[in-house]
Amino acid sequence: MGRAPCCDKANVKRGPWSPEEDATLKSYLESHGTAGNWIALPKKAGLRRCGKSCRLRWLNYLRPDIKHGGFTEEEDNIICNLYGQMGSRQVLFSNYFNFTL
Repeated sequence: MGRAPCCDKANVKRGPWSPEEDATLKSYLESHGTAGNWIALPKKAGLRRCGKSCRLRWLNYLRPDIKHGGFTEEEDNIICNLYGQMGSRQVLFSNYFNFTL
């Protein structure tokens, strides 16, 4: 037996996201939110993507609180100081910065 599929695989676009798809998803989420239902979101937003794909794209790339780019000078100094104190223990580093390395 098994789980029901999350979406109709025949009508779902695969591969890299286009800038237009990113803009569509971002504007829809900023105006309507998810309402707790990622499965129904692609159809409502007019995207030919799976709900899981939309959720992952939002969480990993499009959220406004995600910082893109390199470290600042201040962050570099903090990392160097922490490395001097703790060594290369990634768990402690990620706990300090509240993210996954």
